[in-house]
Amino acid sequence: MVLALLATAATTAFAGAADRRAGTELRGQRAGLATASLPRSHLTAFACHTAPGPHDRSISIRAVMRPVAGTKRMEMRFELLTRQSLGAAFVEQTGGGLGAWISPTDPTLGQRPGDIWIVPDLVRDLPAPGYYRYRVSFRWTGAKGRVLATRTRSSIECYQPLFHPDLLVSTVTIQPIPDKPNKDEYVAAIENDGPAPAAVPFAVTFTPAASALPGAAPVIVTKTIERLDAGATRTVAFVGPACSAAAAPTVVVDPDNTVGETDLTNNSLTVDPSCPTVTSAPASTPTPPPTS
Repeated sequence: MVLALLATAATTAFAGAADRRAGTELRGQRAGLATASLPRSHLTAFACHTAPGPHDRSISIRAVMRPVAGTKRMEMRFELLTRQSLGAAFVEQTGGGLGAWISPTDPTLGQRPGDIWIVPDLVRDLPAPGYYRYRVSFRWTGAKGRVLATRTRSSIECYQPLFHPDLLVSTVTIQPIPDKPNKDEYVAAIENDGPAPAAVPFAVTFTPAASALPGAAPVIVTKTIERLDAGATRTVAFVGPACSAAAAPTVVVDPDNTVGETDLTNNSLTVDPSCPTVTSAPASTPTPPPTS
């Protein structure tokens, strides 16, 4: 029979204080408890949560420890290793209590054969892009502080991609203007098909075809969108020469790449000379780098 004494998850911010002593302590109530088949240490419940916002990016794991013969004290140490690209060397992160040895709140835990110590750990606010991995060390000490055994285990990698917005001109609709036979209104639908918001102002330009204005250089008209959330659409209207086979204006979103997109192939859309409503090709979905 075992008795749960404490069951509080240990949660830590990447750069904040940690209390990894809070865990689940299971105390063996009878000597000879049948736990010999269980490992003396292992990692479980690994989770890697990716998100556009740093606070929602996290890595978590649960470390489980049992005593070896003669144990007087059990200890664990959580380390977080990171690298920015595959093939690079891992570097240990510091802060938030990482790298410090911890022990159970019950100093006698580990002195009975059936004792089990379970410590969950969570690190959030992970910078991106980057690869992250837990390294957890286990240490058993006996009488007079003599080290009986040590073991180090590592988790699989957690890749945190850097999410980008993906702006595109999805459609341009042509509408006649009453009482202005030489003019049309061009309504451009601007979408953000990426997983992150376009949080800075960006331009949308409208350029009439050169042949629509013989003898004069096309005048580029620019309008500004202050922000476009992920999955959102905003329409922008421009007035230009009436659509004809000789007049094929072009709409470009974020021509200066101020938003920092990774896919620029869908930022421009030119009206077809036949003057129908035009639609851009479907946006491609980038594939994140693989984990090792």
